[in-house]
Amino acid sequence: MRQGVDQGYLESDDYKAYKEIEEQIGLCTPEQAWAMYYVSTGMVRENITLAVMEHIGRGNRALLLEFPDLVRVEGRDYEPGALASSWPLLRRHRR
Repeated sequence: MRQGVDQGYLESDDYKAYKEIEEQIGLCTPEQAWAMYYVSTGMVRENITLAVMEHIGRGNRALLLEFPDLVRVEGRDYEPGALASSWPLLRRHRR
């Protein structure tokens, strides 16, 4: 039964929206990713946050420098929608 639930999630609109954002984050500059985050709210902001965390986890150092507060804590995994919608506005650290 668990496999059916996972398959349903992978086909959901929420997951597809997250994957589109994740792909877009991979194609844009860190400054563009920051701008996307800054102007977004709700689920879109959560998905951007998760996508940035995913890319940082894959070794994207440019995003790490732009979003140092989003380093994934070992043992804590998130799915789109798992974070609170009122995710605090991140402090932007400039080099």
